[in-house]
Amino acid sequence: MKKILVIDDDQFFAKTLEKALPAEKYELLVAEDGEVGLEKLKSEKPDLIILDLMMPKLDGTAFLRKLQESKDLPKVPILVSSNLSSVKKISDVMSMGAVGYVIKSDESLQSIAQDIERVIGEADRKNSNNSK
Repeated sequence: MKKILVIDDDQFFAKTLEKALPAEKYELLVAEDGEVGLEKLKSEKPDLIILDLMMPKLDGTAFLRKLQESKDLPKVPILVSSNLSSVKKISDVMSMGAVGYVIKSDESLQSIAQDIERVIGEADRKNSNNSK
C-alpha cells in the first residue's frame, strides 16, 4: 500500500481526495500546514506528497525550500495542488523540485487521481531501475 501525505489546510479537499482514491491501494495521511507536514514526512516516510501552497504557519513554497536545504529529510515526489495559477509561481515550484502542478479549481478529482497514479508509477519505475 502506498502512503500519500496531503499537506493542505483545506480539510474538505483532503477528505474528498481520500474518497476518490482506491482505499486498497492508498493510505492518505493529512497535515494541516507545512510544519505538521515536515513532522509527518519524517515519521511516516510517504511515497508521495500532495502540497498546497497557501497555508498558515509554513506555506508550500517555504516547505519546498526546507526540503531543498535539508540533507536529512527523505526525497519524495511532490505534486503541488493549489488554486494559484500564475505561470511564475508554477515555474518557481517546479524549479524547486515539484514533479507536477494541479490547479484545484480547474481539475476534476478524477484527473487529480490520474496525476497521482502517474507520479507514483513514475517513481516506482525510477526506483526499480535504480535497484538493478
